[in-house]
This record gives sequence, structure tokens and C-alpha cells, in this order.
Amino acid sequence: MYHVELFDSEIEAVYQTICRLFIGYRFDNAIKRHQIGYSTLGESSMVGGYTQSAGGFASPAPSQGGEKKGRTRATQIIPCTVSQLMSASQADEAFKVGDVEVAQVTIVGIIRSTDKSMTNIQYKVDDMTGAPMDVKQWVDTEDPSVDSTVLPPGTYVKVSGNLRSFQNHRSVVAFGVRPLEDMNEITSHMLEVVQAHMALGKPQSTSVSGAKGGVSSNITPPSRPVMESTGGSYAGANNMVNNGLSANQNQVLSLIRSCPDPQGISIQDLKQRLSGISLGVIKQAVEFLSNEGHIFSTIDEDHYKSTDNDE
Repeated sequence: MYHVELFDSEIEAVYQTICRLFIGYRFDNAIKRHQIGYSTLGESSMVGGYTQSAGGFASPAPSQGGEKKGRTRATQIIPCTVSQLMSASQADEAFKVGDVEVAQVTIVGIIRSTDKSMTNIQYKVDDMTGAPMDVKQWVDTEDPSVDSTVLPPGTYVKVSGNLRSFQNHRSVVAFGVRPLEDMNEITSHMLEVVQAHMALGKPQSTSVSGAKGGVSSNITPPSRPVMESTGGSYAGANNMVNNGLSANQNQVLSLIRSCPDPQGISIQDLKQRLSGISLGVIKQAVEFLSNEGHIFSTIDEDHYKSTDNDE
């Protein structure tokens, strides 16, 4: 994997070539699915031997009010390369990839070295786009149930966390480091990085669509609304935009985000609030959101809190 600076037209050509080579499916269908953030694929899908994650990212919403220009910030976890993180512009504690401020990111690479102390585990993760990135994962010494296993060098991992800078040295403070279960995740991450660069690098339309609170963009919207009421109520439903998650995953995530309890919300509480969704589907959504870095367990494996509220 080589780091090169590409113009938008070249990015488009690279993206199309990658889709042809790795998806092994009818090209226009593949492009359409990537344009809507995988939301039509459900939890996951095998297409021609290529495993697509249902996770994705949302294009940043334009500022409300129209006349006053606000700060553009991506509200979802953004797939990136190490090179992008190292070259991102910085103002105080805010980082920008292009013109968009990013808070939480994911990278995929191989662990080159590990170092564990009493309070944290430090990895050097290499994705071959630049020098290995320092990744720090804090260890909860007060909760023995929290897994603090050190992953050995040579392990391919997906890291979810926050980009930080201290004394001009950048690192990722991780809230999730997991080994890859399928090497196709490397290809998936590469596609998501290219798509994120294309989507976030283009100006967003501010025209309002027919749906309440809907905002049109240059990314092809799904043919059906992402949020569907299947029973139960949750906060912020009218403000949710297409973020690449399925309807059930969005409902579960929205409820977890709206919970003010420091211990988070339990799976049983989720089931009571989402009466139209089976317990098995809720557990699958929780597992997926946890693996993708959107949520984390708190006092036990039954209570979860959103990573958006943990900064």
C-alpha cells in the first residue's frame, strides 16, 4: 500500500477500480451500495467473496440557518489511514482532514510492537501508509471483568479511538482494539477510506427535502428512510441522518446515546423501549455497534454507553 496525493478524478478512478477488482459483483449495484453507506446490506453481506461491513459514516450536515457559516464536523467515526491522521491540520485540540473536523477515527493495520504498564497498553500499528501510529489503550484496574489482554505483534487489528496530540506527537487514544476476524476487512476499510475522502471532500447541498428535517446531499440517498418506527420511542429520531447503519442499529444506538445514566442502559431496558424488535436482534445490534466502536460496556456486559458521550 503506497501513499500518494490524488485529485478527485483520480480518487474516483481508483475507487471504481477497487470496486471492480474486489467486489466481484455488477459494478453499478456495488457503487450504489457504497454511495448509501452500506445501509441496504443489513448486518453484513458476502458479495463475490468480499465481506462488507454494515458500518459506515455520515456526511457532515450543513450548518443550520443558512446564512451563518458554522463549523463542519463529522459526527460519526471516520475511517482513515495513518498518513491522513499524521498530515491532518490542527487548531488547538481540533483536527481536520480536508475541511472537515474529525473527532473519532478508525484505522486498520498490523501491530509492530506492544508495551503494557499498570495503567495502559501501548501499540505501534502500521498500515503501510506512513510510520507506525502510536495507539494507547487505557486499562481499567478496578474492574477485573474488563478484558486487558495484550495483543501480540503481528496481529492485524481495527482500532477505534480519538486522535490526540501531545508535545507535537500524535497518537490515537483507543476505546476499542480488536483483532480482525476476516482479512477482507482490510479491503473493506480501504474502500471506506476512499469513500470517506470523496464524500467529505465535496460541498454538501443545503436544500431541504420533503421529509421533515431531511437534508439532501451529493451522496445518493437510500430508497427508503433509514429510521423506521418498529415500536417504542427514542430520542432524536427526527434528527437522525443516514449514517450507514440499519434501521434497527440506528434505533438501538439512538436510545443508548440518549441515556443520561453514567452506567449506561441495559439490554433489558432496550428491549422494553423497543418492543417491536426481538431480543436477539437487539443483542446483534449491540454486538455490532460495540465492535464498530460506537458503544462500550460499562459495569458489566449488559450495560452500554455511547462513545460520543465519553469525551
